[in-house]
Amino acid sequence: MNQTSLATSQGVSAPQGGIAPAAVQRAETLHRTSIIVDGTCPGDHWSENFDQWITGGATCCVVTVASTESARETMKSIGGFYKLLRENSDRLVLATTTSEIRQAKTDGKLAVVMQFQGTHPIEYDYNLVELYGRLGVRIVQLTYNQRSAVGDGCEEPGNAGLSEFGLKVVEELNRLGIAVDLAHTGVQTSLDAIEASASPCIVSHSNCSSVHTSKRNLSDELIRAVTGNGGVIGLNGFPAFVRDAEAPTLDDLIDHMVHIDSLAGPGHVGLGLDYYQCGIVQYEQFISDGLWHPGNYPPPPWNFPAGIEDPSTLHRLTDRLVERGYTDEEIKGVLGENWMRIFDKIWSKA
Repeated sequence: MNQTSLATSQGVSAPQGGIAPAAVQRAETLHRTSIIVDGTCPGDHWSENFDQWITGGATCCVVTVASTESARETMKSIGGFYKLLRENSDRLVLATTTSEIRQAKTDGKLAVVMQFQGTHPIEYDYNLVELYGRLGVRIVQLTYNQRSAVGDGCEEPGNAGLSEFGLKVVEELNRLGIAVDLAHTGVQTSLDAIEASASPCIVSHSNCSSVHTSKRNLSDELIRAVTGNGGVIGLNGFPAFVRDAEAPTLDDLIDHMVHIDSLAGPGHVGLGLDYYQCGIVQYEQFISDGLWHPGNYPPPPWNFPAGIEDPSTLHRLTDRLVERGYTDEEIKGVLGENWMRIFDKIWSKA
């Protein structure tokens, strides 16, 4: 981190009065040439709006293809996802390796990585992990807020740890080169998974509870545990996890990166912006089902950080990182290279 970056990491922001012409050119070049990875894209919203990520210069989207669905429902979802990729093969390509992501950049296509937000699709048969791995799933989140067969989610008051079944699931994910994702996962389950995992764990889309209190955000202890093993944490743009305001700013989001850097040093932050919108009917169903608690998930609509309200405006994040004095290497890391490094380490075991 250069001298200006060190100042911003201590809470001193660069002036927001405008970016100099040379810095504008630098930001444009950085954004155009960088590998840009959004580490979490909710499937339904992404499928209807992936053009926005293309417009925003994204190289790769990690797309949720299942969460709390059964194995049968998950297979149907994956089948439909393959159909979407096939029908848009001029713009989209499935990626299971980092080399395929880089090739997509060269070919002018958007690489897509399949992710599960939860282990419900595995049901009670850890042998299904290999099936999903062979179908192309490369990231599996252990829980989704609630208790599952694997362990407790982050909204469970009991905070129980990883189950015996969960240990088997982590072992299979390691064997198959699939990333263990701790987003939405309870503290003790996460710590147990980090200890049990032979590969670094990631957190695809979470922020820092020391910056903004939320059960969905990570304690300093957990941040140190994830990054201490080389893991990467994706900054989450969902407003309720950024700050206590209806419309957080870009600087509010960057504050979470600054805090992670202060605990672990640079190189452990990526993007997991989690652009998601739903109607009030679906929201109320999530509340009724206990998937969400209203104290952590206010009702829609949601305003993502000002400046990057939707994925088509991702270049403004690069602009602001340049304006705040981050180096090219640091910016490229946050935009995608930190994810690429950890993905390459984990997926190479597949």
